[in-house]
Amino acid sequence: MESNTPARLIFLWCVPRSLSTAFEKMMAHSNQFTVIGEPFIDVYKNSLISKSHFQDSLKHFSQIYGDLMNQSHQQPVFVKDMGYHAEPFITDQQIRSARHTFLIRAPQFSIPSLYKMRPEFTEDQPGFEGQLKMFQKVVEVTGNTPYVIDAEELKTRASEVVADYFRWIEHPLPTDVLNWPKGSRNDWKGRESWHTDAINSQGFEAREGSKVLPSMPPKVANSVKRNTSFYETLLKHVTLK
Repeated sequence: MESNTPARLIFLWCVPRSLSTAFEKMMAHSNQFTVIGEPFIDVYKNSLISKSHFQDSLKHFSQIYGDLMNQSHQQPVFVKDMGYHAEPFITDQQIRSARHTFLIRAPQFSIPSLYKMRPEFTEDQPGFEGQLKMFQKVVEVTGNTPYVIDAEELKTRASEVVADYFRWIEHPLPTDVLNWPKGSRNDWKGRESWHTDAINSQGFEAREGSKVLPSMPPKVANSVKRNTSFYETLLKHVTLK
């Protein structure tokens, strides 16, 4: 626990295809937060073009972060984004100004799902290395271990995990927060194809863990192999045992 007061600005740093949009939808359903999805994605994409674009992205990141801070003075803000989108830009002061949480998922489950959506994915896009770098920055700057959720536990122990998460961010657990209506969010406009499951969801499905595919394309298998160590490092820090 990082403080004894409710968090005003809360980040969930995740990887693609990790149940993060369903988590985002749950937080919106709680009616306690302004909920914002992936505000830094365009900042990151622009930064890859050139060194000058990277410098522009640094400024743009700070502007967006400042807007999030300003909003959090009016109502608590919950932000879901990929760790690798923000890690190159975030400052120590910005890290200290918020509460940071992480949602991880085994690469043998998330990367095949990413491949279905984006067969041409690049090495950074599975997100694991950037997520781990973000985690290590938060630990180094704050001296505290952030809250870490594993997606498989979220599916099988949703009530326990979510109750403990709300306790950790110092906000009351809303009644019926695990049951939300079907539907999209404004943040998802233009990206609905990525969020079909979340749009149709009404809760985290209480079922057995995901099944590993019997075979994977070489690109996927190599990516899973490369990213497993990053995931396993974070898995050691899952908060609710």
